[in-house]
Amino acid sequence: MADCRDTIVQLYAYLDQMLDDDLRRDIDQHLGDCSDCQGRVEFEFSLKARIRSRAAAEPIPADLEQRLRDCLDLDLGDE
Repeated sequence: MADCRDTIVQLYAYLDQMLDDDLRRDIDQHLGDCSDCQGRVEFEFSLKARIRSRAAAEPIPADLEQRLRDCLDLDLGDE
C-alpha cells in the first residue's frame, strides 16, 4: 500500500494518469485515508487546470516559443 512519501513521489505521474493500475489503486486507497495527501493532490490538480486554461487563452510570444524549442533541442550529453 502507498504511503505519503510514495504518493508525493508519484504525484505528477498520478495526475497525468501515467501509473500502472496497481500503483494507481494503492495511491487512490491512500488518498481515501490521508486528508493531507488528498489536499495536496487537489491543489496540484487545480493548479494544473488553471495553468492549462490560461495557456490556452494566451498565445506564447514567438521569441519565447523559439527559446523554449532551442532549450529542448540542447544535447545535454555535452555537459
